[in-house]
Amino acid sequence: MSPPLADVDDTAAFMAAARSFKLEDGSYGTPAVGVDSDDALTDDHDASQSNAGSVEDVEVATVAASDELIEFPTEKAVSAVVDDSNKGLGLEPSVAAITLDSGAHTPATETPQSDMEEDREHLATFKSWGAPVARDKPTAKVRRVIIKDLPTSWRSPDKVLSLIHGGVIESVSVAPSGNAHVLFCDPADCKAFFNKYPNGIDLDKERKLTVFVDMGEDVDVISSTLSFSLSVGSSRVVRAVGVDMEVTMNELVKVATANSRKVEKIIDSYVPGYPRTVNFRFCGIADAVRFRAALVRNEDWEHCNVQYATDPCEVATGYHTD
Repeated sequence: MSPPLADVDDTAAFMAAARSFKLEDGSYGTPAVGVDSDDALTDDHDASQSNAGSVEDVEVATVAASDELIEFPTEKAVSAVVDDSNKGLGLEPSVAAITLDSGAHTPATETPQSDMEEDREHLATFKSWGAPVARDKPTAKVRRVIIKDLPTSWRSPDKVLSLIHGGVIESVSVAPSGNAHVLFCDPADCKAFFNKYPNGIDLDKERKLTVFVDMGEDVDVISSTLSFSLSVGSSRVVRAVGVDMEVTMNELVKVATANSRKVEKIIDSYVPGYPRTVNFRFCGIADAVRFRAALVRNEDWEHCNVQYATDPCEVATGYHTD
């Protein structure tokens, strides 16, 4: 008698019928692998075949091993077969590159590349990545000094820069708290300025008014834009020679502070018999570069000679208030 059919749509009844099912010989659930004797493998194979045909609703898959052992060909035998087939096709004898131990694919030996450098200028594809470009830039160092606790009357870029000397300045900024950040272009100039004032800078000796100088904590990387600007002689000072006499100071301030540019001060000088000269001192080299680029393209200033001037902080040797 075969067991009654279970309703496959009823999951609980189907699982109960599967759990109650047992093989007649009591070997249900015993794996057929790992047996050393050939007779045991044959008996398990016959039992699985007989039991599989007696079940109509549940099929049990059993792994059965063959009675005959499979003999793998040796590497020498494979080579002989390959040579015989190649001879029949009229090809030269070859040795089959087959590794029987691991079964891993053995990659073919790459052809050594030529030592000659590729002409990458006229090639669409390259055989190698090529040699990387040498990084000859110096290591980034601290280029910032912080002047702390400035009095209210000294919290302006022109007042702060009057205290700075000994190097080209990239930028200056004054925080509302009274701390001024001055960024040098050369780390050596920054270190020299810091070492010169270990006890601070005396703003007023009679009133014993002193501000202290600290070094920045993080390194300041010199960007590629700043490197290019310094290589062509850029500074934060732009000098215009031959300015019209009709241009007022308010117009000079308006053209200099356009596009949110920050100006330290504007120095207008005129000597009878000589062209009028105006020096625009900005708080950063980036603003000066953008201002000069806009000025040389302005039709109203095309008759002027617009060039960069020397940063006064570079030539100054000490405290000054010009």
